[in-house]
Amino acid sequence: MKRVSLILVVLCAVCLLASCNGNKDLDPAGKVEEIVLNVDVILPPDIQAQWSNAINWAQDNIAKAQLKLNRQVKLNLRYHNEDTEDLDALGYALTHPEAGADTCHAILGPYHSDSAAEILKYARSTRLPVLMPTCTSADLQRKNARNTYAWFFTESDITQCEIMLSAAQALRATDIALLYSNDTYGQSFMDWVGYYATEREMHLAAPPQAFKRGDDISSFLKTIAANAQGEYVWVMMAFSNVEDYIDASERIESFWIEEYLFKEHEKSVYFRTIGADTSLDPKILEENIYSRFDYGVCPSGSMNFGFPQSYEGRYFRTPYNGEAQVYDALTLLALGAAFRAGSPGRCIVDGIQVSYLEKPYEPGLTDYMRSVVSNRSGYSVQWDAPSLARGFEQLAEGNNIDLSGATGNLFTDSDTHTKVLNTSYLLWTIAPNYNEGVANPSIEPILYLSTSGTSSEASTTNFWKLEKQWHQVFNYDPGPQHTLPKVTDHWAVVVSPSTKWSNYRHQADAFAMYKSLRQHGYDDDHIVLIVEDNLASDSRNIFPGSIFVERSEYPSSDPLVNEDVRSGAVVDYHFSDLSPSDLADILNGRASSRLPQVIHPTSSSNVLFFWSGHGGSREGPLWGDEDANQYFGTSRIKEIVKEMSDGDSYRRMLFAIETCYSGKWGKALEGFPDVLVLTAASPDETSKADVHDRDLGVYLSNAFARTFRREINKNPSVTIYDLYKELARTTTGSHVNIYNNGQYGSVYSETMSDFFPT
Repeated sequence: MKRVSLILVVLCAVCLLASCNGNKDLDPAGKVEEIVLNVDVILPPDIQAQWSNAINWAQDNIAKAQLKLNRQVKLNLRYHNEDTEDLDALGYALTHPEAGADTCHAILGPYHSDSAAEILKYARSTRLPVLMPTCTSADLQRKNARNTYAWFFTESDITQCEIMLSAAQALRATDIALLYSNDTYGQSFMDWVGYYATEREMHLAAPPQAFKRGDDISSFLKTIAANAQGEYVWVMMAFSNVEDYIDASERIESFWIEEYLFKEHEKSVYFRTIGADTSLDPKILEENIYSRFDYGVCPSGSMNFGFPQSYEGRYFRTPYNGEAQVYDALTLLALGAAFRAGSPGRCIVDGIQVSYLEKPYEPGLTDYMRSVVSNRSGYSVQWDAPSLARGFEQLAEGNNIDLSGATGNLFTDSDTHTKVLNTSYLLWTIAPNYNEGVANPSIEPILYLSTSGTSSEASTTNFWKLEKQWHQVFNYDPGPQHTLPKVTDHWAVVVSPSTKWSNYRHQADAFAMYKSLRQHGYDDDHIVLIVEDNLASDSRNIFPGSIFVERSEYPSSDPLVNEDVRSGAVVDYHFSDLSPSDLADILNGRASSRLPQVIHPTSSSNVLFFWSGHGGSREGPLWGDEDANQYFGTSRIKEIVKEMSDGDSYRRMLFAIETCYSGKWGKALEGFPDVLVLTAASPDETSKADVHDRDLGVYLSNAFARTFRREINKNPSVTIYDLYKELARTTTGSHVNIYNNGQYGSVYSETMSDFFPT
């Protein structure tokens, strides 16, 4: 995992070292040839105003850098209101232009990730470059990880979530909580705060809570105050709108005044707030909330390359969120166009000439931009006008350049070279600046942070591919000292409570588990398969009648890759036909006319229970999709296992639970003899989808379930510890846990052959 370093930077102007010494003057002979790019800018009006300095500065420097060239790139910016435009219609119109002077050549924006998803769905057919300075949704970036036209100039909010926790920890935080907006933006923080709290050994004082302006959060604040282990609780806030930061900050302060300032409590609790990037907004200053809003974090320009210092010297303020990124987006666009004009048809990325198997076959503008950032063997070029002049000159002659921008070295992902990896972040506060008793608040930088050790050091991998630092530690206790009877039979119950197309992966993992059980000797009489089984016939399924857990154009040793896992499956119950009490009857062998297929284990039976679905922060697995209002219940699963244990209805029992917050079940089942629980996430974490299919438009599998199957299919006698190690390594974004191993046996000697005998 990338270690986050806190880089305290002296906030003073630095001298830019880049110059044009050695440039060959190109005196234009005759008329200058203009290459005009129509750039459609999709932003909210207030962001258009906030970014105007950076946009105008980039335009000025692009023009100055080309003054001596015969061929010059001009960017014609055409503005659209992100808040009021029909983005679906606009996205289609811009990405399917008719040839002519009005053709759209690139899109700058949108500002919000939800809006970007509307635009990107149409950009694929023409590979029109979409340049997104601030779209940081982890899910959006992940779904577009292989799209060569989708440009992300800031690392995802996975990174920002870690940065916020790192900043809070640097300020002595131990207890944290999260308020987030219930949208694509806030989802990333909700998904990852539990993970990084575990990584940094910080205490999550309450489950994350969605918030919008006007919501009452007093019960949330009471919960975190009651659960706080220390005196200070840090409330992380991640909202799409600055108004929500203002309202939440006021509510937190009012709550503390009412509950703690004038009342006596057994312990003192103080709240500190830290906001995400969208909190850096002029409205924060206008509202004079410096007494209520403590800190903020946002992506910034690179101090090593001088952009924040130069910006402040020019405009007398700290750059707003996204200004360094929009500067880089425009300059890279112009450089890419210049390179295409200087080297028509020759577009090399990673040593290979770019071409496509589907229309348009030839490299487009986005590919020349990719070539500029991926081929770093030429002259060093930075963001200022004199250095950019060297860059335009070299590209016009068909040479490579080593480009660094306002945000840093512009190192990009290895898949497409369209995702910037080395984002620098600013931790800031509001300085009241009193003058004769009147406050004139301003943004005050505190320190700069990065995920790369130094701002000149690139991240080497996307965060969803990182290796975790925290792993469970096991002792060598051999476990319970009693003799188990010889195994006579094996039973399995496989459940997916998800019914929506968007949750395809849950049913796919259930069908794949069924396939694995059949391969390891289970017959249909000993498997109860509970799925809705409605996706094979869904109108959105481009492979009617089939369900895949993974598709690949390359050969694989995994027999389930490119295998229709639905084929041959015997579904015993559609999920919607059952209630939670029915599942209790199935596990305890109570057959009826409604429930003809149940399991009949005895004291010599090994029982496997697999569940793949959604979970909630209160009790783990939900009875239904993510919007279900009913939990299966930690007390219910505990009662079921107690009845089975009291009735000698198993020899050994294994739970493999792939849901968010699945550790809730693990804790609930501690203490039962010969029961082992493997969970995809800890009690405070969400679990993450793993395999996304571009053609189907959905995730096909979860990493926990996929690795569980693969390791057992390779070696049914794998030890529990070796299986755990591989699950922990490959399940990104959550922490795999083993529960109740002290009541089961040594993880170092017990194997999975108890449940997968052949």
